[in-house]
Amino acid sequence: MQAWIVVAAWGFAVVFALVVLGFVGYEISWKTRRLQTEQARLEQLMADLAAVGADLRASAERLP
Repeated sequence: MQAWIVVAAWGFAVVFALVVLGFVGYEISWKTRRLQTEQARLEQLMADLAAVGADLRASAERLP
């Protein structure tokens, strides 16, 4: 009689673990994609800032 309680508890634990692991996998993949997108944006911003810096240096060199 009490064996089914143990089996049910283990079943619940397995299902709960699968749900948690599924959620963790989804979170990791979502955050990885977001990180790659943000990294691309930051690299573009760094390139833009480098171009502005070069323009400022060129402007400063033209001043008397």
